Amino acid sequence: MNYYPCTSKSVANKLFSSCCELYLPPECHFMCSYETDQAKAKEMLVSMTKSECSFKYLSSILYCASQNRDNRQCCADLDLNASQLMVGSRCLRFCDPSGVSIGKITKEDVTCLYNWNVMMYCHHSGIREM
Repeated sequence: MNYYPCTSKSVANKLFSSCCELYLPPECHFMCSYETDQAKAKEMLVSMTKSECSFKYLSSILYCASQNRDNRQCCADLDLNASQLMVGSRCLRFCDPSGVSIGKITKEDVTCLYNWNVMMYCHHSGIREM
């Protein structure tokens, strides 16, 4: 249950950014960093609502963050499916973007997005080798 990134944040962010440059429009590139500070992560998401980067790109952002790895176990162990969130296991799909496309964001997803920092921590921790 101990999840720690094996790669430095700077190296991981380079991987994330490289993927984003391939799959996302330039106006979304600001979302391509492993931001684990909750306040900063929230600011990024608020900025996304005000930018040209649409939430329709969320699946691609998460795909790049995960480097196509399933990080649901980390997210579950860090309580992204806790009963007090009252969204069931809905948030876990943000931790395995290769599985299910995110598609439309609903009000239940706001709880998940509020925990963006947890998702980014798990995706960063999921990078095992280069």
